[in-house]
Amino acid sequence: MAVRTEDKLISVREAAIEYGRNVETVRRWIWSGKLPAQKLGNQLFIKRSDLQAFCQKHGETKQKTVSLLEFLEKARTLREQIRSRTGRTFDVTELIEESRKDLL
Repeated sequence: MAVRTEDKLISVREAAIEYGRNVETVRRWIWSGKLPAQKLGNQLFIKRSDLQAFCQKHGETKQKTVSLLEFLEKARTLREQIRSRTGRTFDVTELIEESRKDLL
């Protein structure tokens, strides 16, 4: 018998990643009784349908996953915008090292 997608159990970590939350936040939802979960061994698991119902009720939205290519393209675009506004080319690594020297 096939398990329906809504009834599939997911880990606390998977739930946190899917909704862009910290793992401890999801655990607090469970411990407070707001989100039902099952303990299998020493791990907590959540029915996907329960997670979806909880998130709809509390206005939580899924984290939009961005591919690495999309991220890099956005970074390039931002770098070009900064360069066109400031007229300056910069190296992020140098800026980080420079800021760390200021902390010492």
